Amino acid sequence: MRVIAVIDADLENTPLGTRSRQAEPLCGTPVLQRTVARVLAAQEPVEVHVICPPDQLDRCQSMLQGADVIVRSTDAGPAPYQKLNQVARKWSLDGWRGGMGGACCFDEYGHIGVWAALAQETSADAIWTCPGAAPLVDPTIIDAMIRHYVDSAHNMRMTFAPAPPGLVGTIFHSALLSELAAQNIPPGWTLAYKPDAPQIDLAFKDCCWPAPEEIRHAEGRLITDTRRAFETAATIIEQLGDPGAEAVGKWLLNCSAQQVPPLPREVEIELTTQDQEPDTKLRPRGQRVPSRGPISLEAVGAIADSMARFDDALIVLGGFGDPLLHPQLDKILELLRSRGIFGAALRCNGIALDDQTIATLLSHKVDVLEISLDAWSDELYGELHPAGNLPKIRSQIEQLEQARSTAQQVAPLIVPHMTKCLQNVHEMDAFFDGWIRAVGWAVIQGYSNYAGQAEDLAVADMSPPNRMPCRRLSNRALILADGSMTLCDQDFTGKTAIGNVLETPLEDLWQSKQMREARAAHRSGSLGSLPMCDSCSEWHRP
Repeated sequence: MRVIAVIDADLENTPLGTRSRQAEPLCGTPVLQRTVARVLAAQEPVEVHVICPPDQLDRCQSMLQGADVIVRSTDAGPAPYQKLNQVARKWSLDGWRGGMGGACCFDEYGHIGVWAALAQETSADAIWTCPGAAPLVDPTIIDAMIRHYVDSAHNMRMTFAPAPPGLVGTIFHSALLSELAAQNIPPGWTLAYKPDAPQIDLAFKDCCWPAPEEIRHAEGRLITDTRRAFETAATIIEQLGDPGAEAVGKWLLNCSAQQVPPLPREVEIELTTQDQEPDTKLRPRGQRVPSRGPISLEAVGAIADSMARFDDALIVLGGFGDPLLHPQLDKILELLRSRGIFGAALRCNGIALDDQTIATLLSHKVDVLEISLDAWSDELYGELHPAGNLPKIRSQIEQLEQARSTAQQVAPLIVPHMTKCLQNVHEMDAFFDGWIRAVGWAVIQGYSNYAGQAEDLAVADMSPPNRMPCRRLSNRALILADGSMTLCDQDFTGKTAIGNVLETPLEDLWQSKQMREARAAHRSGSLGSLPMCDSCSEWHRP
């Protein structure tokens, strides 16, 4: 069986919209050179092809001079699904799957039509592929996955692995490439849940290469298309030299447990505590939440200035009120975009989703609009949210989709949200399947009692049996509408506030003594000094 390797190179841009670092030296060697050298160290691919834009052909050939590769160009431009995938993957860059709509890391790079044409031109039965920004891709795993594919090719048309993005590649049968190219479908769609064509998750079939435990459980982006990923790869190479995938996986597992980044990956900003559903029991609202805000533009600007130091920064406008009710929402979104924030999302209940708001969301290209609906039927919605009108919200969602289509935009992606509880669990399947059919995605989240501060309406306790350090303490922060930062996003009263972004930079709050002590307490399991943490059941959530 003839399997070729294909590396997608671009020395200037990335499909994420970030700056390409493939020509930049990584520990003394350009990223693309490192990636190519690792792929060439594999034994199974019969040829290695590097594909680049036409205006970069000479540069790529010069950079790879002497390497046993075929450098070729294509003027096909971006993949037809690139803009959609760019938005869908923003909140899941560290994982191989988990993007909205089922997007996977192997949807990010490459053009399915170019791959299909190359496979046909070279008479390849299949291609193994990775981005040129994968300097830690493991040659031994390339060989293992290709051998696995060849041994099982009679009953599968692709091979992937549950691994951090950039550590392994993906294999596609040429016939599958042709079929996907004919329909302009990204490869990750083959793994996505489809309510009208349900199947066993492909992760449980032969097409999923059984990666070692250290690789399966590790998280972290190793495609060096962001500052954070580039610095991670540099640190790994400096400390481990020329490591294999298992060593990298162990390093990432240890890093996630011990090291804290200079700034959080994601910040949630509460714009106001005003809400049209003050009496809902599914989330803290109304009199249970101290009156705060509306947040000032100065506070939002201070947060954005800090977060913009990293080109993968994520900001969610949410908190314990409806952000659509902030009188300066338009200026806030304009501010976030002017600072270059990578991902901007907004969480609301949809009641204030009117024509003017739709125009605002479109004009500032908000990436994600999450709408808390909590029910599929009008009757149950009316019981849970008497102030709302589900048929009207559905109509406004349809209008948003139409306006987005007219503007030829993919954003905002619409994500209906259900907080699963005793009252609505019977509608869970209808909600998820119905909204996937309607808008392509939906989210169901377990009920939280906010560390014992709210009535427990959970269907079941979903926390694992063994307590581990809270994941959110090392990757996300909550800023309340008065500018204060809390230890925890379960703190709707602000009792654990550690400072204010109007007085102290976000990075200093994030690295403050209070945060360091809280993280240390979680690592040691000594939560007596953190009563909210000791009562919390959300510590395992990402």
